[in-house]
Amino acid sequence: MIRLRSSLSTISCASWLVYATQAGDQNAKRVKNLILDIKTDRVDATTGVPLVRLAIERAVAHLTAESRAAFDGHPMLVPVPGSGLTKPHTVWPSRRVCEELVRQGLAQDVLPVVHRTTAVPKSAGSAVRPPLDQHLKSLTVQAHLSPPSRLMLVDDVVTSGTTMMACAIKLAQVFPGVPVSGFALARVQSTGDPIRVFEPRVERVVVAGQRCTRGPL
Repeated sequence: MIRLRSSLSTISCASWLVYATQAGDQNAKRVKNLILDIKTDRVDATTGVPLVRLAIERAVAHLTAESRAAFDGHPMLVPVPGSGLTKPHTVWPSRRVCEELVRQGLAQDVLPVVHRTTAVPKSAGSAVRPPLDQHLKSLTVQAHLSPPSRLMLVDDVVTSGTTMMACAIKLAQVFPGVPVSGFALARVQSTGDPIRVFEPRVERVVVAGQRCTRGPL
């Protein structure tokens, strides 16, 4: 993690699944449908178990020790807020992912301290995505009495990582010196079908002007 004037320029981001936006392969289409189901917190029709729970249970069962290393130290999980204002009794997909990660013993607890004070346009399917500054101006972090030893931002899907980076910058301002990393259940692949839809990987999210990019560590 590199700091620029008390801010961040890069964070690591782990992910497990590949979300192909132009999916043609049946497995890739299943991942797309799964993510859509998680966004509405749908349950399995046969068992009544939330699909997000089943997906994370199955993924964890196939993780290697190297893949689990992203969660070393049992971080506190911070759900990434959506583009709109959080409303009571609505699904917060990233928080549901957090809850199931904790349920699997990968993290300490959920710390929902990052919130939107102003809605921003949705990034998904938009030709003009909100820039980093717009995200930063729309986010606030609630005070917390005792600084955690490690924070991990969690989202259901990561595209460029701009939203996650904005959240990381805000956290670093409130919790200076506390390591911040990221995790997304799935990462976007914008062209073609993935070779494998389950492929745990850790990437680097880097600030590049008013947007961010994902790339190898």
